[in-house]
Amino acid sequence: MAYLNNQISLFKKSFKLDKKRFGLVILFDFIFVVVSGIALFLWSNWVTNSALKIHGLDLTILTEDAVNELALLKSFYYGTLIYSILLIIFLFLAWSFFQGFIWNTILKKKFNLDYFKKFLLLNLACIPLFIILYFLAVICLGFFDLVLLFFSTSGLNTSLAMFILLILVSFIFLPALLYMINFISIIYIYFTKKNKILDSFKSTFDIAVKKIHLLYIPYLIISLVLVLLSVITIPFNILPAWLTSLISFVLLVIYAAWARFYIAAVIVKLERIHHKI
Repeated sequence: MAYLNNQISLFKKSFKLDKKRFGLVILFDFIFVVVSGIALFLWSNWVTNSALKIHGLDLTILTEDAVNELALLKSFYYGTLIYSILLIIFLFLAWSFFQGFIWNTILKKKFNLDYFKKFLLLNLACIPLFIILYFLAVICLGFFDLVLLFFSTSGLNTSLAMFILLILVSFIFLPALLYMINFISIIYIYFTKKNKILDSFKSTFDIAVKKIHLLYIPYLIISLVLVLLSVITIPFNILPAWLTSLISFVLLVIYAAWARFYIAAVIVKLERIHHKI
């Protein structure tokens, strides 16, 4: 009961945030999305324009033109490879830079060059973990599709089937999915607090894996908030599609910022309870 009361208290306090820090996190998220979007647009534009130049090439006849066309084709493939690698590196650096700022803002730490260099190494170390979590999330979604297929072919009353699915999504699938999505965020929290890569993995394992049951209520709460937010946005469907998408995006960024502050508060509280500081 004490644990539940603590979670309710943390949930209430999560809405009494420092407005300046909360606004900065939202701003950093927006800037990251804009910068990444511009980079992806420029890459896509180059690939599209380059593909148009080689469209319709005929390499079946060995002529001087065919040799030139072959060189143009090789240039396209090499160029695409190089620009794709540059895009990945840029997005990696941008992600590390803005996430570093965000977590330092949330935890009231100072972002500096030493932190950024170590944070880059941390993100490199997290790549295999990210791949594992991605596949686990895909499996979770695949299992949900099977459950959805089962209920759609079971012959149950439609209202009853929808109610059961809502319960399963809200209390099982969504908390599990958000846990996997936010697992690396917990590593970021520990790293930002201690600025030690190996310790951040160890501390995350001690709390997020060994005591995973203590994280169910927090992730259930952020899942229910997301469901509620989804319901609230339903009336916006009468608006033009672009405006509905924009409103949904803004609300999602605000929700993501709140969820990170809340999870950070939960982790700090669990540390104190289990003497991990």
